Amino acid sequence: MEKCAKAILSIVPLKSWLLCRECVKENKVYETVLFAVAEPLASERAAVDGKNIYTNLIKVGVLYDTVYSRLHTGQWNAVPPDERKMFTILTYMRILYILYASNSLEDAIKDCIYLADLGLMLGCPIVIECKAAATDLLTETASILTKQLATSCKQEPPFKRIKLDEIGEASCRTDNKLSDVPVLECPSLEFFGSQYYDKQKPAILKGIIDGWPAMERWHDSNYLLKVAGERTVPIEIGSQYSNDDWSQKLMKFRDFLEKHICSELSCNSTETQPAAPAAYLAQHDLFDQIPALRADIAVPDYIGRTDSRPRIRAWLGPKGTVSPLHTDPCHNFLCQVFGAKLIILARPEDTEKLYPHDHFILSNTSQVDARRLDYDRFPLVRDVRFLRLTLQRGEVLYIPPKWWHYVESLSPSFSVSFWFE
Repeated sequence: MEKCAKAILSIVPLKSWLLCRECVKENKVYETVLFAVAEPLASERAAVDGKNIYTNLIKVGVLYDTVYSRLHTGQWNAVPPDERKMFTILTYMRILYILYASNSLEDAIKDCIYLADLGLMLGCPIVIECKAAATDLLTETASILTKQLATSCKQEPPFKRIKLDEIGEASCRTDNKLSDVPVLECPSLEFFGSQYYDKQKPAILKGIIDGWPAMERWHDSNYLLKVAGERTVPIEIGSQYSNDDWSQKLMKFRDFLEKHICSELSCNSTETQPAAPAAYLAQHDLFDQIPALRADIAVPDYIGRTDSRPRIRAWLGPKGTVSPLHTDPCHNFLCQVFGAKLIILARPEDTEKLYPHDHFILSNTSQVDARRLDYDRFPLVRDVRFLRLTLQRGEVLYIPPKWWHYVESLSPSFSVSFWFE
């Protein structure tokens, strides 16, 4: 416990750097309490002289709960950044005091990992220097906790490895050689740039992510458990985000993997089995949250031609997860690490024929079900020429800005999106 706490304490100078930030100094009550509770942690005798540990844990908890309530009052986009930064700092302090106060290493670390993930979602990043590289305070804290859990605590029973030849990658296959979307084998940067990026034409690229460590690692459930099992992630529940049955919940990555990716139901569903609500880890900043997974992928060179810092998102779910027909304002490389996805594309000039939702939140989403076209409700869709393809393991689909795309998983699937300018 002490070793783990000291490793986290070593990330930043507590009193001279972290607590001297503007968000702390602006509130004298918070500043006074935080400096008081930081005193025993900054002392070399922090692990020995524990008489004030429980009292200080309560003080930090009160401040934490106060800021947490403020973050959940009113519109999220109206929350001041300093409130979120304060939440990050209080999360860090609370983690330290929980470690010192607890008698159970495993339970304490699991609780602290959950707090770190909640802080990453609700707080504001605080950039620090660690091992000569820039990282985030809570990201580094969570990484230390995860490594400590892996080495010090009992391991859960292993999962079966996801067998690539058993997850239905050929299901409902569309022969891409016959589709209207060109297939390019490792094209040159100049050719792709001039013929596809500049002209904003979709294409399938093969052979450009074969060297990713993710291609060998991510279909091993036990590897994913090792680096991310205790992490908390937001999961979408329901058929698709444009429907009334859609909701979100926070879930341990381990539980999501076990219930929705590795279960016999997700891999071999039949009509006789009860239908469970679809669950999808969709467009999440998983790689900012878990640097170990970020190290398993690399930004394709084609993206670096125009954007050195693309936004990277994860998509992990069982067979049947759907992103309805929608459009995005930026370029997109959709990289298929395992599994297969049915993709249906439509051109930007067909927007009016695709009946976008009137509400501003869904204005980039069509009312049309691209898999089951209803010409009676949406007669103009008769004039739309859709492009269909199946994205297979190791393939990358380039989706230009404002192109409409429907995405359906034909099997358990893990994809990575790079959104870039």
